[in-house]
Amino acid sequence: MQLKIFMATVNAKHDTVRFYIEKNLLTPDKVAGKYVFTSQDVANYEEIMQLKKLGFSIETIRKIKQQHILNCSTTEQWQQNLALVENNINLAEQELKRIEQRKEALIKVSKQLKSLLARQH
Repeated sequence: MQLKIFMATVNAKHDTVRFYIEKNLLTPDKVAGKYVFTSQDVANYEEIMQLKKLGFSIETIRKIKQQHILNCSTTEQWQQNLALVENNINLAEQELKRIEQRKEALIKVSKQLKSLLARQH
C-alpha cells in the first residue's frame, strides 16, 4: 500500500511515519523511490504505538523489536523483555515521586496564596 493509505490505515501523520522509518522501527520496501507498506508494517506500527503508550523510549522499543527478531518466543527474549519492563516500572515510580513532590509544593503555594487573600478581606 502507498504511504497515504498506510497513514490513513494507522491514523498517523507523515512526519510520524517518517520518524519511525528514520529510526529503523518501520522498514517498508521502496519501489521506484516510493515507500510500499504491507500488513506487517501496519502490525509493526501498532506494536510501536502500544509500546509507546506503556512509556517505552524509542531506544527501548528498538531493543524489544531486536529481541523479537533474534529470539522470537524464547526464554531469552522473555527474560530480556521482563528486565526492560521492570526498568520501565522503576522509572515510572521515580516519575510518580517527582510528581507527588511537585503536587505537595503546589499545595503549599496554594495555601500561602489563600492565606494572603484571606488577610485582605
